[in-house]
Amino acid sequence: MKKKVLILTADAGFGHRSAANAIANALSKETKFEIETRIENLLDSPKTPAPLRNTQTGYDKIVTESPKFYEFSYESSDKRLPTNVAKIGLSAMLYGPFSKTMKEFNPDVLVNTYPLYQGPAQTWYLLNEDAKKAISKSKKTDDDSKSSSRHKHIPMITIITDLVSVHLIWMSTLPDIYCVATHEMKEQIAGFGVDRERILCTGIPVNPVFAEEKRSKRELREQLGWNPEKTTIIAIGSKRVSNMMDYLDLINHSGFNIQLIMVAGGDETLYQEMQNTTWHVPAKIYNFTKELPVMMLASDIVVTKAGGLITSESLAASLPMILIDVLPGQEEGNALYIQENNAGVHAKKPIDILHTLTHWFENDGYGLRKFTENARKIGKPRSSLDIADLIVEKLSES
Repeated sequence: MKKKVLILTADAGFGHRSAANAIANALSKETKFEIETRIENLLDSPKTPAPLRNTQTGYDKIVTESPKFYEFSYESSDKRLPTNVAKIGLSAMLYGPFSKTMKEFNPDVLVNTYPLYQGPAQTWYLLNEDAKKAISKSKKTDDDSKSSSRHKHIPMITIITDLVSVHLIWMSTLPDIYCVATHEMKEQIAGFGVDRERILCTGIPVNPVFAEEKRSKRELREQLGWNPEKTTIIAIGSKRVSNMMDYLDLINHSGFNIQLIMVAGGDETLYQEMQNTTWHVPAKIYNFTKELPVMMLASDIVVTKAGGLITSESLAASLPMILIDVLPGQEEGNALYIQENNAGVHAKKPIDILHTLTHWFENDGYGLRKFTENARKIGKPRSSLDIADLIVEKLSES
């Protein structure tokens, strides 16, 4: 019998969509059931009010051009009263799209990767499952078993897409399972009254290739057309990284025996800057690529921002990180976690990248090997596969 899994996501940044895609990819490998998976962005629904739909396109602009405003908004909203008010508003605005999707697809398991859906989900479960259970319990007829089967519980799994810091908007007693990245986050969520046994440290879901790839770095580099011998630095940008070229300029003139791989992440301005630069080290430039996981596995160091998904992918690839862009709020927690575990550094100024690389390369690369090992220890390359197993377990119960 075919089972249905609904995965909710949004396109405010790449992390939520990437997490949803990773879970869907992992579910496609499951063999116990035939599984139909749907990824749905409720913010794209015509029934969603335009101001809420537009938060996706305006997100990159806000975090890059008005970081102080973003910091103020994040901190002021991360309190019980404004969060509760926001959940009521979000429930009103998103209940229609949420309810329509649930009715049309009729999933056996619901997976949520985006915090703004927690409120409407809670309202839907209250109005549908809880109300129907109460009606069923009040009936004293022979139809009770049929009623309970018609109104069976749809398990909900919430995937939090940051490493340590969790905004209150994620919090709900509704989900059957919370999947989190770290024990630190598990403790935070338990502090909000969620049962500990329902909080599992799976890691943020990353592409299954991080666990399944068996080729060596050398083999991957040869396939990608890179020099298999040189230490490889991959720099991953996006519209949310505003000063990438300042850091790359110093690497370009450093004299280090490296090759530089650059991915603009769909930022056309950054891509053109990369293309127009005279590179004094061997360099490969990409705008947007579907091969990023393999490229990360082929690299030795990553230069990037401190988003939850990209840091999780870096750890899954055992890549030590040089973080050059850290947003106030949840990304500060990500950066702190990476630094506390000696899996990377926060280069607050471009010159810091030279200091870091010098220390990592000296003594025949001893520092780089240590940071690589530390990244490997806390990485969770099987995260999406483990979450897929949890989903199948819930499907077995339904």
